Amino acid sequence: MRVDCVDTRARAKLGSMIRSRHLVALVFVTAVAAACTTRESVAPSAPTTTIPETTTTTTTTTTIPETTVVTTTIPETTTTPPPTTTPPPSGTPISSQRKYYAGGDDDGWLYVGRWTGEGWEQPIDSDGQMRDSTTTASEMLIHEIGIDPIEGNVGASIELCGGSRTGPVISPNARSPEIPGFGYRSLAFAADWDTEPRKVAVVDADIASYTAAGVASFGGTGVDASSGTVNQIVVTDLDGDRDSESLVAFGGDGFASLLLIDADSGSVTRVERDYLRTPEAPDAPEGTAPAGETTTTAAPPPPPPVETFRILAVADLNGDGLAEFITHVWDDDDRAEVVVNAYDGTEVTPVLTASC
Repeated sequence: MRVDCVDTRARAKLGSMIRSRHLVALVFVTAVAAACTTRESVAPSAPTTTIPETTTTTTTTTTIPETTVVTTTIPETTTTPPPTTTPPPSGTPISSQRKYYAGGDDDGWLYVGRWTGEGWEQPIDSDGQMRDSTTTASEMLIHEIGIDPIEGNVGASIELCGGSRTGPVISPNARSPEIPGFGYRSLAFAADWDTEPRKVAVVDADIASYTAAGVASFGGTGVDASSGTVNQIVVTDLDGDRDSESLVAFGGDGFASLLLIDADSGSVTRVERDYLRTPEAPDAPEGTAPAGETTTTAAPPPPPPVETFRILAVADLNGDGLAEFITHVWDDDDRAEVVVNAYDGTEVTPVLTASC
């Protein structure tokens, strides 16, 4: 039975009851009143507003986005990494001497020349005499295109070039280059500075503009170089201006050239060029030969063999931060030589030349 709170009508009804039941009714009313009082007191103790209170507690979970905001500081720190670029070249070379040696066929290494502390000195003097090729260094850095410099141990001097030269034994030995199979492969010298201050890369790619530059390098010679191909590309920043230079070996049957192409401006500098020249027959003697005699014209001499070029190494040879590039030159008569070239950002200058 549902019991509602006692109101005036309930109380009136109870008053009209028989007196004999008054005590019973009184007990009942007291019980009902107690029940109503209990219900009234329970209702406030469970307010529906407790739900927002619990949602207020859940708002503490909003601290998660706040912590994710903190993580955004990571990209901020990565925006200022330590500098990775190489500082510009000092331009100031070492004041002490350094000697340079080319390794290849022979066990001994060919003396290429030296830096005197003030300038470059060729291996042969003005009288054609070979300068002193001995060295007091016990260790040298060996440079070869396509690999990092390696340490080499210097041994005793021995004869080379068929006995016409002497040079030290440096191990590991360089061995003959794969192309052409003779000549020189590496350059060694003692150094206590970074001899490759900027990356040197050998690039295997078909670049149409480089082929076009190779063909154009024979302009005005009468040579049709359209069949020529790019045989080697070496890319580096020689002068430290943060613009790369490409050293490009180009050639074909009877012609070859070596070019320096600036990657920023596209300008082309011809470093080396050679091609087959058809010799002219000497003029026939004037007049008429006497009776019974014939006039003959001497056969023209054979043309000299065409030289071919490859980059042997790129390195800073005298500590000024500028890189020199070393060229291997050979021809079909099995003659080979090494040329050291300096580049100042404008002009290429051959500074050392050596051969057997």
